[in-house]
This record gives sequence, C-alpha cells and structure tokens, in this order.
Amino acid sequence: MGGVEFVGRVVSNRMQKTVVVAVSYVVWVPKYKVYQKRVSRHKARDESQASVIGDVVRIRKSRKLSKEVTYRVVETLRRANVYDSTTAATLAAARDAERPASWVEEARRRLAEADVRLAKLREMYDKELGAGVQLSGNVLQAPALANSGPAGTGSLAGAKGT
Repeated sequence: MGGVEFVGRVVSNRMQKTVVVAVSYVVWVPKYKVYQKRVSRHKARDESQASVIGDVVRIRKSRKLSKEVTYRVVETLRRANVYDSTTAATLAAARDAERPASWVEEARRRLAEADVRLAKLREMYDKELGAGVQLSGNVLQAPALANSGPAGTGSLAGAKGT
C-alpha cells in the first residue's frame, strides 16, 4: 500500500485514537534568497493509542477517516522520555539514601579532607625547602641569615660606610 509518508513529532494526543503530528520542512524564499523552516500539522489515526507527546512517528496518507483525519500512524521511530511518578519516586529514594543526613555533615567531611590535603602539602614543603622554612599562616618565612649584608659586612648600614 503506497501513499505519501511523513515523519514528524507528536504534539498532541488529547483525542481518542487521534494524534496531531507536526511535520517540519523547508521552503526556498526567492525574494530573500534563504530557506525558511515551516511546520505543518496533520491529524493521524493511532489505533493502539500508544503515541505520547514527543514521540517521532511515521504517518501515511489514507482514505478520509473523519472531517480532518486523513493519515494513519505507521510506526513509532523514537519514543519520548515519559515521566512516571513511581519510577521517579524510587530513583529519588535511592539518591537520598546515598546522600548524607545533612549539609552540615557534608561540610565537615569536606573540611576533614581539606585538612588531610593541607598536611600532605606541608610535609612536601618541609622536604623540598628544608627544615628551616616554616609556614606562618599562609606565608612562607625563610630563616634569618647571619651574613645578610653585601660583601659579608653583616648589615646594610655597614655597607654604606657609616
């Protein structure tokens, strides 16, 4: 059985055994020299009433079934994600079981992890820079050198000759 076939998305299924399918197509507009996207809406007979909004279906032209219905749904190419309250409730319960009891516990856990990382960094600094360098707050302090002036004078004032 031949006939014109379209592929479109179901935009309404509120009627019994009838769905509205939006079929997109493009038209060349010579005045502006561009393609324009257009959408035509066709009412199609869905005997099984299995189509839901968002499904991508193939429809085929048939004899007139009512005043406006002239197509039949041949097949469903892609199913839409449909919200199911029972499935959503079980998924939410499983997610909440994995979650800590409160945000305070989560913050404390993250703080403990940060303390461990900070201790490891301090150990690494001690190894790399030597025992003389100490962390004071967030600033590294180098040990004071006995011979800090130029040419071994011991101070900057002695270097100027005063």
